[in-house]
Amino acid sequence: MTTDPVTLYCLSLLPGKDVNVGPYPWKTAIDLGSLGVPWRFKGLTIEEIRTTFEANTAVKGITVPAIQDGEKWVFDSFPLAQLLNSKYGTEERTLFPAGEEFARLFDTWADRDLAAEVIPLLAPWLFKAQQPASAAWLVKEKMGGDQSKMDGLVNATSDPAFIEKQAAAIRAKLITLERTLQANKDEGKGQFIAGNDHPSHADAAVWGWYGTLLAVNHMGIKLGPLTFKHETLPLVGAWADAVQKAAGVDLQLEQ
Repeated sequence: MTTDPVTLYCLSLLPGKDVNVGPYPWKTAIDLGSLGVPWRFKGLTIEEIRTTFEANTAVKGITVPAIQDGEKWVFDSFPLAQLLNSKYGTEERTLFPAGEEFARLFDTWADRDLAAEVIPLLAPWLFKAQQPASAAWLVKEKMGGDQSKMDGLVNATSDPAFIEKQAAAIRAKLITLERTLQANKDEGKGQFIAGNDHPSHADAAVWGWYGTLLAVNHMGIKLGPLTFKHETLPLVGAWADAVQKAAGVDLQLEQ
């Protein structure tokens, strides 16, 4: 086991600020914590990722999360999970207790189905919270350069009714997770998604979106109680806390 903390490059709002606001770096943070590997965030803005970080690493299209492994750079949360599991995983503590395909299933569900409802709240917050150059990159990469799409989301999130409607859509997606956890409970399995006693990459894949939602702030409305911690999703709420505790993740949030 390494004693030197792994540097995990993440998405920050301001240069020199090592606070993550992106869902994907949270996934890797949970994976590292689940394996007992010490780590630390190194924050990069979107502008820094697309300019200096890409130039310094000589890796075209590199994104975060990213970790330097010897002479090479590994990025994207699933390849990182595979790397970390191969280096630090054991038979007793693995990121893939039910196999890689099981974990990939939840990764895909989180990044496609769940994310589709999170992004209308996340994207406009990121746009408003960043410096202009990074905001411009966000519009280019996530909105195809169409500023009107972003403006529409910014205007929509000024309405509490829209935020509640979108939170309800997120809760509707999370019913899938609630049912999975209930099935595990009924069968006497562990409290995590794969039914084991420690978080796996399947848990990290979903928890990453929870960690990011906690940072999002529209008119002071807290999204945690409206989504993952809603009273209609008791097992999801308990699971979110259990993953964070087991992985030892300290939630430093943008204010």
